[in-house]
Amino acid sequence: MPRRRVDEGLSPRVPAAIVFALLVLATVAAFAWAQRVKRDPLVLDKVSYVAVPILHPQHPIHPFTPNGDCRDDRLRIRFRTTRSDRGTVQVVVPSGRVVITLARHTFLKRYHFHTFVWDGRQRGGGIAAPGRYKLRVELLGQERVLVPPGSIHLHPSSPAAPGACRTAPRNGP
Repeated sequence: MPRRRVDEGLSPRVPAAIVFALLVLATVAAFAWAQRVKRDPLVLDKVSYVAVPILHPQHPIHPFTPNGDCRDDRLRIRFRTTRSDRGTVQVVVPSGRVVITLARHTFLKRYHFHTFVWDGRQRGGGIAAPGRYKLRVELLGQERVLVPPGSIHLHPSSPAAPGACRTAPRNGP
């Protein structure tokens, strides 16, 4: 008499078919989401980082060296938003740690350029270490965090001598 199989539950193919169906469904959902995101217009564009004051405008590179010598001590960060929203503008290290918050809950009007100036200081007041930094803009109403491509390069430089950053005396009284 042939032995009867005791375990007559689900075939081993049924769980594999369920897993396959779930993977196909997840792939279709991810593709649909990616297409939707691609159709959305840019929210943050025309981002620029320029060290100020620019002493030689014809020179294409303006290193950012906040050492107190009045040359390239501040960085002008400029960008345009394509949607109005309240936002927080920060400078972060590439890993995401906040170095300084330039603006908190400020209104960013659509299709307007917004300019912020960073003097190279961290939250505690000291000068940030030389290296690469990123801009991060958090749009509060849209619950989005945007980190545009490109980096802020804080170049190493020796500190200026005390009193090196003085304005020229005026002629006359």
